[in-house]
Amino acid sequence: MENDQSTTSVSPLALGGAITGILVLIVSIIYLFFRSSSSSKTDETKTENYIKSEIDRKKPTTKSTTSKPIKQDTKLTTKFIHPWLCTSLRAHSNSVIGLNFSHNDKYLASVAENDSVLLWPTKEFDGKEHKHTRVNIEFDQANHVVFSPDGKAFLINLLKDNIIRVYKFEKRADGLITNAHAVLDFPKKNGSPIVAIGIACTGKFIISAEVNNKIVVFDTKGDVLDTVETHQGHLNYAAVSPCGRFFGSSGFMSDVRFFEVCFEKSNGNFKEIRKIFDLKGHNAQVLCFSLNKDSTRAATISKDNTWKLWNTDVDYIHKQDPKYIENVHSETIRVLIMDSTGKYVVSAGDRQIRVFHNIAGLKGLIDDLTEKAHTAKQLTLKERIKEQINDARSKMNNILNGAS
Repeated sequence: MENDQSTTSVSPLALGGAITGILVLIVSIIYLFFRSSSSSKTDETKTENYIKSEIDRKKPTTKSTTSKPIKQDTKLTTKFIHPWLCTSLRAHSNSVIGLNFSHNDKYLASVAENDSVLLWPTKEFDGKEHKHTRVNIEFDQANHVVFSPDGKAFLINLLKDNIIRVYKFEKRADGLITNAHAVLDFPKKNGSPIVAIGIACTGKFIISAEVNNKIVVFDTKGDVLDTVETHQGHLNYAAVSPCGRFFGSSGFMSDVRFFEVCFEKSNGNFKEIRKIFDLKGHNAQVLCFSLNKDSTRAATISKDNTWKLWNTDVDYIHKQDPKYIENVHSETIRVLIMDSTGKYVVSAGDRQIRVFHNIAGLKGLIDDLTEKAHTAKQLTLKERIKEQINDARSKMNNILNGAS
């Protein structure tokens, strides 16, 4: 009997196909592995680059001093041109908020926000260089300044302490102020912030104006003589007249109000304070004002962007009202003062101080002299007045024509 044994045979062709399939599978797996690894590295690189870019974007940038020029304030770099302009004083690092001429007009004092007090000799206004003396205020700042009548000291109002401080100084041979130092602090009498201070040329009284409409009148020892309520909404400014007889105040209302400080003729003791006249004509609150030496002219600056020159040579006892002479449009400014002779009008609103020739004052002087010439009866008086008119016209023409 024959044994049947089943034997399975595999062809060489089938075996070769199987081996080829296995190799293709291995290669595919290897390819996919390396592709996945490469893709992972690429994604990691992209992620790292993104994170790095975000970090760099959020980092505070430090500008190089040589990369780009610093953009300057065009309001200050643009040259200011005006036919009446005498000069511009540049030394403050912040906006100027206070100005005052000495009683002999030889010096101008200026104060700025968070800055020192600067003292300028006025004899150098017509020159190209303007020397000055800097007085630093330790641990505080001054927002108002006035000279004493004798020209040997100045008073400031300390913003933080809200008091009046007195500084004395010396003068060099060339007229420049030196060795300015504090000598006296007034006792604190003001409850609300002080907006202005002033001292009479006679030395009889000192004023301290508060924002809440109250003006305190002191003697030179710091004792209170009287207190005045001005009823102007709030106060922006107050000043003593150069003649030393009265003081004025301006505030939220559009007028400026003046009060006379009266003393007994027999013994010179304080008598009373009485209201004498108002300056009315602006359409908005008055920010600042100033008077000339004999208090016959006043200049006012208003929030309506105008400043006016007034004739204050009036008989206020008989209720005669002042009239304005000239209305001049200007940029917004914060301080406006005149020297006692009426030669200069000085304004400030930024870091620069503008010194103007008082052309409006010369025009007013010419008009006054012309009227006097018509009424003068004596021939010699008429000739003298005509000479004064010609002299004033010559000065005005020289200024307007650019002559030095």
